[in-house]
Amino acid sequence: MEESSKEYLLQNIPGITKEDVEILTPYTTLRTFKSGEIYIRPGDNNRKVYFIKSGIVRVYHLEANGAEKTILFHNKKSFFGNYDGIIYNQPSRYFYQSIGETELFELTYDAIHLGSQKSLTINNLRANMFLQMIGILLQNIEDFVLLNPEERYQKHLEANAKVLQKVPSKYIASLLGITPVSLSRIKKRLLKGN
Repeated sequence: MEESSKEYLLQNIPGITKEDVEILTPYTTLRTFKSGEIYIRPGDNNRKVYFIKSGIVRVYHLEANGAEKTILFHNKKSFFGNYDGIIYNQPSRYFYQSIGETELFELTYDAIHLGSQKSLTINNLRANMFLQMIGILLQNIEDFVLLNPEERYQKHLEANAKVLQKVPSKYIASLLGITPVSLSRIKKRLLKGN
């Protein structure tokens, strides 16, 4: 891995040390994906962990009728991975797709596990990664139960306005569980309210 990539990781992953980066470097690859490229598909036995340098990742499910159901978005400076592979050691149930050109640091979960045995900070990083993944999923469940689509949209806007500007409306509508037409109405209501 290039020195600039090592520096990027040191500056953008809280708590990681130069020694930790050296432990993980042999297992880490910087990959670039084109807009719309799918790099994990249902059935893939993917146990990799990704850290997003730039771009957006969409996780979605394909219904039997061909409809895509967006589950969540991941953006810059966050970890993600195939939840099924990492947590349950099972094949993916979802598609993972780049929105816009996306750069990802990729390493296997096994490399992180081995690194955690050599470094307390890598062990803490691994634990925080799991907590982050679980937290995102729990928050999405709570939002669907407790908030209506307009409230969910407003919450996403407050947290990720810049990200949502780069994501096609049909994906945002799918994430909210509504149609693109309903999302358009919500946007108009919010514009009138401001």
